[in-house]
Amino acid sequence: MTYGIGGTCAPGVLMGNPPSGGVPPTAITLYYDISLNHRTATRVGIDGTLNPGWSAAEGVADQLTGTGVYGISWNDTGDTGNNVPPGPPFSTFQMTMQNTAGACDMDIDAVDYAANYASYPPGYMDIINYGGFADGGVGATSWAWSVVITAQAFSNGMVCTVVGAGVPVQDGSFGINGWTGVGEYIQMIPGRTGFPAPGDNLSMEVTATATNTAGSSSGTFIHNVNWV
Repeated sequence: MTYGIGGTCAPGVLMGNPPSGGVPPTAITLYYDISLNHRTATRVGIDGTLNPGWSAAEGVADQLTGTGVYGISWNDTGDTGNNVPPGPPFSTFQMTMQNTAGACDMDIDAVDYAANYASYPPGYMDIINYGGFADGGVGATSWAWSVVITAQAFSNGMVCTVVGAGVPVQDGSFGINGWTGVGEYIQMIPGRTGFPAPGDNLSMEVTATATNTAGSSSGTFIHNVNWV
């Protein structure tokens, strides 16, 4: 096929723009695994319990109940509503959790959380890690997952960082990739002057991106943690 130049063309020669080379991958919806449960809303799994670096358990446990290892960060089945695990009776310091389309908001009792965190040896680091499956993205030739801290405000010097490397596959679930899930996770390091206080907050975004030569498509899940 030959394209004309300058507005005219010889017989049999077509005018117009060259082919685009294809279309970008289709839209992406995030779920906690390939089963696609909770199809009506976008959410991933949140799980801070599986790091083998701390005897196969991580996450600040509630010392009062002794039921323990879920911390603030366990919702690896993408459940919805208030006080789903690890809310009561599993943990007294998670007060509420709203897990809605595309976002999860957690309220944490700052005083109780600090008291429990202080019972751990110096240098202990709480984590928040994610697992998810990117539904859609048809036509992708490559995949990428990322975890980004979009905001953090701590009055007692705690610092949160992103650790690891995002997995280059469509399925970033815990069942496929183990405790690291999407590959990057949040590491929480206490400050010299203490632990989170009322009014502190932490916000993250978990994104899966599908790419081909024509462009990309992505899906993002937002996670907000508020100490109250």
